[in-house]
Amino acid sequence: MRVISKSIFYGIITTSFLFSTVAVSKTQISWWNYSNEGSGLNAALTQYIQDGFNSSQSEIELEIIFKEGEYNEATRTALLAGVGPDIVSSSGATYVAKYVEGGFLKSLEGYAEKFGWSDKILPWAYNTGVFSDELYSLPKNYESMLYFYNKTLFEENGWSLPTNLAEYEALAAKIQEKGLYPFAYGSSGWQMTHEHLAGNYLNTVAGPDNVYKAMVGEKEWTDPEFVESLELLKKHMLAGYWSGSLENYYAVGWDDFSAQFQNREAAMLQIGSWGFEIATGLDGKSDDWGWAPLPILTEEGGEPNYQLSVGGTLSINAASKNPDAAAEVLNWILTNKDTIIELTKSRNFGEWLMPLYYEEADFAGDIEPKLRDYLVDFSERTGNGNYGYTTWTYYPPEAGTHIWKDMEVVWAGDISVEEFLVEQQKLWEKARKNNELLPIAAR
Repeated sequence: MRVISKSIFYGIITTSFLFSTVAVSKTQISWWNYSNEGSGLNAALTQYIQDGFNSSQSEIELEIIFKEGEYNEATRTALLAGVGPDIVSSSGATYVAKYVEGGFLKSLEGYAEKFGWSDKILPWAYNTGVFSDELYSLPKNYESMLYFYNKTLFEENGWSLPTNLAEYEALAAKIQEKGLYPFAYGSSGWQMTHEHLAGNYLNTVAGPDNVYKAMVGEKEWTDPEFVESLELLKKHMLAGYWSGSLENYYAVGWDDFSAQFQNREAAMLQIGSWGFEIATGLDGKSDDWGWAPLPILTEEGGEPNYQLSVGGTLSINAASKNPDAAAEVLNWILTNKDTIIELTKSRNFGEWLMPLYYEEADFAGDIEPKLRDYLVDFSERTGNGNYGYTTWTYYPPEAGTHIWKDMEVVWAGDISVEEFLVEQQKLWEKARKNNELLPIAAR
């Protein structure tokens, strides 16, 4: 039997104690996120963010806690009680605005300057987190509206993508003559689909410059260019551009209009960037597909652009005992672009597509080339200021709800477009008076 000397014995004890102290002294950082176990989201965030960060250093221990049910409400309740996670996740700028107003979030301004965050995030997305000239949130995801089309069908019929209103309407007529729908789309199960179309027409007819002026109060929503935008949308809706008729549009849901596009019932799809999931449904068929920015329909529409949208935010709890460590976590996320790309690829690029500066070389060879081209083009165009505005990111809550909820009344002919826009103007004036406007990407 080997005898251990006192000096060796105490050395072992001291060393063990030191290792134990190091483990215990790690700074603990908590982060609440909504739970979606069935889709694989929880496992993906745990693998790429939690475990990735924890293995990158030895001083901070990050734990992502997945909240079942309405996690925004759970977060709000915790913040009101002066507790909650160190890293606060929300569904968008509307929540951030309320949290900032209540003093529940820590300003990120100092961290942004220290880590150079403004150089890592696309300017428009960075600015969605700025309230009263201070940064309070980082964008977690972005979306935009796109134009998908059956490329094979276009080639067979000698059709070209439209670049103006005359070509847009002429193409729709040719498609209808073939017994097809110009666009696949419908609102069954998701009435907010109406705002996608309203936003598309406001941005391609009135144009982003005029939309911006109306949002900041330099124009009124009742001005002629906005009336023209929604009158044109109504005209095209009643002409059966979407799924053949207004009645069909109301009756068609996601699975139905996906099948319309994939089965050659519709030639085009005017939808958000989540439409890549639908378009890739053609990959197993003989048809090819393509995408493009939405066509600009008037001279006032400006240059082809992408409407901006942030889907989800990250902030630091003002009550956090370790805000500096929480900021290290956020900085690691923004710095490790390769990890974010792998994470969003695991989600089919439908989630966690952070609005960072991307180049073609950032994407691996196994990504769908068309999707890669979109990501690069989006970064270039929006980085150069060619962008419009989605209603669900930039409109204050009541005005945002009105733009989709009352649109059916316009299409039914119960009220005029002018009457609709009078109410929209009133809601913006109310929001402005109550200081409820959200940060708007400047031009």
